[in-house]
Amino acid sequence: MKNLISFLFVSLIASSLVAGQQHRIDSLLKVLPKVENEQRVDLLNELAFQYSLISASDAERFVSEASSAAQASSYKKGLAESLKIQGILHYVRNEYSVAVEYCYQALKLYEELNDMSGKAKVLNNLSMIFTRQNQFDKARDFSLESLKLKRSIGDSLGVVNSLLSLAEYYRNTRDFTKALDYCNEALDRLKILKNTWATGNAYSSIADIYADQEEYSKASLYYKDAIRYARLSNDHMQVVAANNKLGQLFLNSEQFDSAYYYLHTAIALARQKSSRSQEMEGLKFLSVYFERMGQLDSALYFTRQVSALERVIFENERREQIATIQMLYDYQQKEQELGFQRKIVKRQYIAIGGVSLILVLSVLLGFKFYGLNKTNHLAKEALMKLNIEINKMNENLEMKVKERTEEIALQNQKLVEYAFFTAHEVRGPLARILGLVELARIKELSDDREEILERLQEAAQELDEIIRIINRKLESSRSK
Repeated sequence: MKNLISFLFVSLIASSLVAGQQHRIDSLLKVLPKVENEQRVDLLNELAFQYSLISASDAERFVSEASSAAQASSYKKGLAESLKIQGILHYVRNEYSVAVEYCYQALKLYEELNDMSGKAKVLNNLSMIFTRQNQFDKARDFSLESLKLKRSIGDSLGVVNSLLSLAEYYRNTRDFTKALDYCNEALDRLKILKNTWATGNAYSSIADIYADQEEYSKASLYYKDAIRYARLSNDHMQVVAANNKLGQLFLNSEQFDSAYYYLHTAIALARQKSSRSQEMEGLKFLSVYFERMGQLDSALYFTRQVSALERVIFENERREQIATIQMLYDYQQKEQELGFQRKIVKRQYIAIGGVSLILVLSVLLGFKFYGLNKTNHLAKEALMKLNIEINKMNENLEMKVKERTEEIALQNQKLVEYAFFTAHEVRGPLARILGLVELARIKELSDDREEILERLQEAAQELDEIIRIINRKLESSRSK
């Protein structure tokens, strides 16, 4: 009867946890058909993250679709987020080697994108994975690197997660004082941030530290606080883990009734959420419980259940690993194909750039030749005009030369006429004057001197008239 009441109580808790988470998922599913391309990838990743808290199979379905869509559209940020979520899912299933591979791929993409926030989150996830594998030095190095990045970009919640990872490192190295210091610093920050999910993790970390020190009463109080905050944030896996730890805690402190209650609660929730690893852990402690109670048949029954579940988990992990390897191979093939296509596209861009440059140079040369041709045409027109003007000048010059030649010829003719006129007209009177002068010298003709003087005067007047005529002719020629 007591067991029946416990299972009914667990079912009631599980129903209340699903309700709040389902509301958020329903709102995302309504939006999903309305978005495309990168927005759709981001929404699928968000759905995968939400389902990771309640249904690993649904989470895998959404994150696989997001990963394929991101690769098809070469959306690196969306692909990095998908790889990060896949790493978390494999971490929850305790498939640490596969989880590390996904984280490293996500980290590489975030580094290419220079996304410090995404890089810091993946580094923190790697710290958690290596802590689970007891590789504490690696875990510490990743935590410190993550913490440094988160402080530099002002990621307060990320700083809290890194502080809790460092606390986990110091817990595993048995330095409980430092571990508690980091946890308390994280809690102080969470009081300001009011983040219920991270607060649940912080309380669970503190409970682990007190449990390692066998301070069971303090540990149980912090585990119960962790469960309370995990319910508020709908983190079902944290609820299951905290119940398992409480069951183990009460088993170690020999509070068997409380151990049975919490172990059954953890097993029921793990089965409901298909968390086989958490279910197997609960079954192991339940087998120990019945062994200590002296109920060996029940202990054997649960031991066989653990063995059967281990086989199922092993087979599922093997199938998932094969699928993961195939997916990684396909991813690498696609990356190689994309790289080859990028080279082809790059060459095409170079060729297009070269052709474009040639075309631009051709256009520029065309404009240059057009300008030169236009200049030549204008020069030719100017030269033709100049030739016409020169021809006109030559014609005018020829006319002037002709006119001048005619004028000179006319003047020459006049000079000839003048010379002829002078030679004939002037010589006559002059000869008479000279003759009359000679006559005047002769003594024997002294009686005829008056007549000679009269004749001499007439010849002089005739010569004067002729000279006047010559002057008039010269003046008339000048005026012409």
